[in-house]
Amino acid sequence: MKPEKLICNRNNITYDKGYIALWLNDYPLPATLEIDGDTLLKKDHFHVSLLCVKNILEVKPAIENEVLSHFCDFIKEKELRFEEFTNEFRTASADERKSVVALCGISNLNTFADYLSEKIDMKIAHQPAHVTIYTLQPNAGIGLNSEDELQTKSKPVDVPDEVKNILI
Repeated sequence: MKPEKLICNRNNITYDKGYIALWLNDYPLPATLEIDGDTLLKKDHFHVSLLCVKNILEVKPAIENEVLSHFCDFIKEKELRFEEFTNEFRTASADERKSVVALCGISNLNTFADYLSEKIDMKIAHQPAHVTIYTLQPNAGIGLNSEDELQTKSKPVDVPDEVKNILI
């Protein structure tokens, strides 16, 4: 699957459904994963959400283009690059949805949140960098857009070595 809705003249950064995301390569993970009696499905593609723009627009509805412009200006100077998986996995739940995420590092991600906070005069939470790798419903991830959401919507989980060894 190739990314669509590319922004900032990049071939791996998209803006879709209110999120700016960094697309990653595919990982040869098993097609399914059993967690707590549920069979979760491998995602069709992997990405890291860099910013939940729709949360900003709930407070300041008229600044979508400004936010995207600030993002593109920022990445001209500082790269937002996937660094590595941290070997921490979590299950996330919201209503009937369930997913497994792998936490990771993204260079300059917190610096970007601080930069944008200053530019738009609104506190932007540091995004916990993660990749949704499995979902109960096909490709239905769960937003974890702040450290608070990470703690309240997810919990640590052990995944099999066949998954870990691919991602670490």
